[in-house]
Amino acid sequence: MKPTPIRHVWNDINSLLRTHKLINFSLLIICLIQLIIIILINFEDPIVVIKENQKQYYQMGHREDIPLSEEVVRDVVERFLRLRYEWSDLDPKSIETSLSPLVTKGLKGKLYQVLSHLKENEFQGKKTSQSIVNLEIQVTKENIIASFDKLLRIENIPIPVPTTVSLSIIRESPNYWNPTGLMVNGLIEHQSK
Repeated sequence: MKPTPIRHVWNDINSLLRTHKLINFSLLIICLIQLIIIILINFEDPIVVIKENQKQYYQMGHREDIPLSEEVVRDVVERFLRLRYEWSDLDPKSIETSLSPLVTKGLKGKLYQVLSHLKENEFQGKKTSQSIVNLEIQVTKENIIASFDKLLRIENIPIPVPTTVSLSIIRESPNYWNPTGLMVNGLIEHQSK
């Protein structure tokens, strides 16, 4: 058998490289076209499906930034206060997890430290529970103030503690767990003894 000359081998390799170059360039063009289509679809108005009983209704939605009303802010504050101050058995990790969608990372860490300190040093392993009653929330453009009575039970002995809380709220991007995007960023608590 006669050996193939080197020149033919190099021609074959160059031909193969050109073919791969053409294939890769074609795939790049296809990927760019898909990316452009995905971006265009993402910015279109969504189709909203409304289910009532056994029927489905399709409507075109519109993307717009809706200002939040005082009622929405009040609902978020009440949800936060109930998650923060109501518990049947003080478990700082569980409370921290449930507060995650409503608080910033910095505040979440501080609240965990406060709750851990309460459990370890203040209550010293005693059976405790807490709830809030007489909740009143005032929302103004300058501040948000909530007044309520904490009903703390230590070994089934109720201790009412009148409390006032000032909250600082910021707006971040909405998500599945926090559709309004409102996050509690700061908390100042005043208790009457």
